[in-house]
Amino acid sequence: MMRFFKKYQDQLGLLLLWLLLILIINPIGDFPLNDDWCYGKSVKTLTENGYLKLYNWGEMTLVGHVYWGFLFTKIFGFSFTVLRWSTLILGFATLLGIYELCKLANISRWMAIFGTVLCMVNPIFLSLSFSFMTDIPFFCVTIWTFYFFAKALKTDSWKPIIWAIFFCFWAFTIRQLAWVFPVVFLLTMLLVKKRTLQNLAKAIAPLCTLIVFSLVFSYIMESNDLLQERYNSKFGLLLENIKNVDKNLIILIFSYFFRCMAYVGFFLAPIHIFYMNRYKFKGYKISAIVWTLLVTGILIQIGKVLPSLDNIWIDFGVGPTTLADHAGNFATSPEPRAPQLFWQIVTAIGVFSSVALLFHIRQIVVLVFKKQQVNSLVVLSFVFYVVYLTPFLIVGVYDRYLLPLFPIAIVFLGANSANIPKKKYQYVAFGFLILMTWFSVCAVHDHLSWNRARWKALDELVDSGIPKNQIQGGVEYVTWNFFSEAKEKWWESVTPTYTLVFKPTDGQKVVKKYQYDRWLFGDGVMYLVE
Repeated sequence: MMRFFKKYQDQLGLLLLWLLLILIINPIGDFPLNDDWCYGKSVKTLTENGYLKLYNWGEMTLVGHVYWGFLFTKIFGFSFTVLRWSTLILGFATLLGIYELCKLANISRWMAIFGTVLCMVNPIFLSLSFSFMTDIPFFCVTIWTFYFFAKALKTDSWKPIIWAIFFCFWAFTIRQLAWVFPVVFLLTMLLVKKRTLQNLAKAIAPLCTLIVFSLVFSYIMESNDLLQERYNSKFGLLLENIKNVDKNLIILIFSYFFRCMAYVGFFLAPIHIFYMNRYKFKGYKISAIVWTLLVTGILIQIGKVLPSLDNIWIDFGVGPTTLADHAGNFATSPEPRAPQLFWQIVTAIGVFSSVALLFHIRQIVVLVFKKQQVNSLVVLSFVFYVVYLTPFLIVGVYDRYLLPLFPIAIVFLGANSANIPKKKYQYVAFGFLILMTWFSVCAVHDHLSWNRARWKALDELVDSGIPKNQIQGGVEYVTWNFFSEAKEKWWESVTPTYTLVFKPTDGQKVVKKYQYDRWLFGDGVMYLVE
């Protein structure tokens, strides 16, 4: 037993920390969050009526996500608390994958643990882990797919490729974006391996099998009339934008790119800045300063400082905030909010930190020109970044889509690096980690807390005899109760007499005030107005 604990002490430590965060935040509450009302409705239909139904809200494959939730509701009964727990389990599986990936990349134990915990307390990751959104399940299978492709590159074995194919299939049943994974592996194999018949077979096997799997999947779904109306609509938009490239699209692509770099840079700042110290080429200081000032200036000028990608990390908390007075503006939390100068500083830190990625790309280019070998996992990480991110830059990106980029950036920078920061730097890194943990835990707690208070208030109103269609309880309340595929303007079913808001306006009569437990700055209060 002692040998087991010693062998898996890091993994057990991560599990204890994850359970502690769950205990502190509290996942309990039978209510939907964000778009997971739609996925929950599919699970509810499957659990209670015995057939699969994908509602016309999204455009994803989604089947794997629905059946994962069904597995838990079949045992414990349907509730959003049960569905939330199903995601929290995959959240921990994701963290294990990140840690194992760091070990595979020969990153120092200190950096592997620190990097995994940094990904754990990322507010985007932590918030989505306490929901039934598809992002964490897809992130989980993405990391394990990447892990097995990385292992295949290191071992030249077929076994990890077979495991990678399995996770590609699983990922495809959640989102069509799984297409990028075998493409990434194919390109990497062509770049780093000799062009033998066996290597070519290994390179194309995942892509060919996924093509067959996707064709069979689509045939079965279409034959049974299970595909949503908007299925593959993003792919159509991607092709349309590529065909009609103009100046505005190019500007938008650069805007998304700069913001994505700032996001990745900020959330991994201690790691990026540590690795940045090893680049001492001529002009490296001035290059870092120019990049930081230029990109930060552009983002300030166009009004896209962090957090400017909808809709999980918001000003100042996590979201989206979906009560009636925030409808259509999901990027802000209840007051008070951080001053603009604060977000400009956060953006500057993120942009400066992202310089490490650019410097490492420069180093790879230098090695290639010198005809020196580049670590295969570094190449795999770089190709993943390019192939994964490019479609989003063209059709639009949410902050939650960036989740896989955080751990893969750690591998990209740290592969085969056993370096450990000096004690002084470790204290700074731990300081950053503590601040992020405080913010993320408080923000996710507050998000769940006001939702608990919201749904309790709404249930009380219904129990008092007020019809549901006379209550405006926010986006999830309206969609969960009134979404209809048969009625075109189904939202018009709601003609509210009573509305829940965070801040009443002059023309609204306050009927009741509701308190909720809030850990971040400000009062936890909502109002029922007439």
